[in-house]
Amino acid sequence: MTLPDDELPFPLSDVSNGEWCPRPPSPAQVAAYHRLIEEADRRAARLGLSRRQFLRTAAGTATAFMVLNEVHGLAASGDAAVLPVTAEQCDDPQAARELFSKDYFVVDVQLHHVDLERYNTPLLAFLRFLEPQLSADERLQHLSQLNMVKEVFVDSDTAVGVISGVPNGVPLPVDTMAQTRDLVNALAGSPRALSQAMCDPRTPPGSQTALDSLERQVRELGAVALKCYTGNGAWWLDDEQVAYPMLEEATRLGLRVVNVHKGLPSLLGEMAETYVQSRDLPKVSYDWPRLEFVAYHSGYFQGVGIGEFLGVVNSIRGRRNVHAEIGSAFALAFLESPASAAHLVGSLLKALGPERIVWGTDSIWWGSPQWQIQAFKTLTIPPAMQEEFGYPALDEHAKRRILGLNAARLYRIQPSERRCAIDADRLSAARQALGGPEATRSLLAYGPRTRRDFLRIWNA
Repeated sequence: MTLPDDELPFPLSDVSNGEWCPRPPSPAQVAAYHRLIEEADRRAARLGLSRRQFLRTAAGTATAFMVLNEVHGLAASGDAAVLPVTAEQCDDPQAARELFSKDYFVVDVQLHHVDLERYNTPLLAFLRFLEPQLSADERLQHLSQLNMVKEVFVDSDTAVGVISGVPNGVPLPVDTMAQTRDLVNALAGSPRALSQAMCDPRTPPGSQTALDSLERQVRELGAVALKCYTGNGAWWLDDEQVAYPMLEEATRLGLRVVNVHKGLPSLLGEMAETYVQSRDLPKVSYDWPRLEFVAYHSGYFQGVGIGEFLGVVNSIRGRRNVHAEIGSAFALAFLESPASAAHLVGSLLKALGPERIVWGTDSIWWGSPQWQIQAFKTLTIPPAMQEEFGYPALDEHAKRRILGLNAARLYRIQPSERRCAIDADRLSAARQALGGPEATRSLLAYGPRTRRDFLRIWNA
């Protein structure tokens, strides 16, 4: 079952990036969908808008937040509110814009798309199944380089993004990652994108993500960080025979950030669930103190959360070179309940402090990252939750660190550097004519939403 939410401000249930299996919508998510349709119809009629027009406004997003509070029995105002929103903000698009207007420097360290020139195949068309009237080629365009640029760099508050891939280079080869970075920077006339080096240390020499490819990826393609998957090939980051030669080569090439997929099993079966655990972080962080290790997805397991990752982090409190990236973990927790998102962020703040949590969204699979940015801007950790669980407050300092300043430090980005908006002619003109970025967001999500669609990846 999927929710027909292609008109909603954000998806109300799981959207996978193809690495993990999405769950069916929960009863609360189904209830939220029907309640949001009712509320949107009522408010749209009052404003003389269609439902789709209303849901494109900031008031549409505020209404969705209000519905999540209602369905989960959460306070919408006062000291107990996790996701504070007022009736006025749901009724008035201008009041809602003020809710989301606070300016943050946003660095998204996990962005994806598909290289359609190399992988333009109908097998990938299922990744965009919400518009069955479109041809396979038309659906694939939603996964394209240009659509990712629009969704992220035009239609969201993202200032800088890091293009990320997968170990074997399918469906985003390392060369294409660099080309996408260069395209973004050329359109912007300023540095707004970076790219990673991908490495699978068990891949035979000569392949595009093998150990012997790292020098080319850094020297020729300009990669500024390393990305790897311990669940792909079943190895550990603290394996001195498998992983340490990779880390030695990365160090020789001047890389200092090592991003590793943790949690959200990348393959089917028990082995994948083992090798995406975080148990290898204590030894590797001790053995390589000059490297910064970033656990993508914060070691999040669906239905379980990040307990295993937190246990590991709490065992190495004396070291400060382990970080948590919250791509997909924040989105999944938020859609379970805004309170779950507050617990996720609160537990990370308690274990790591505000300086070692990094923003990422796993876009383009979730669609435009703007809704996740707005959700994080609005989220709070109420005083009662702080007192009961020992969480720090999610204050302005913490939000600024998490949304951008922490990644800026890791990637040596200057937040004060002038960055032009991407002014891609017709895109920019159309956006302004239609009422700004809220009006031009596609309101689409692109990853598989059901187990059937997920399995089609692995059977392709």
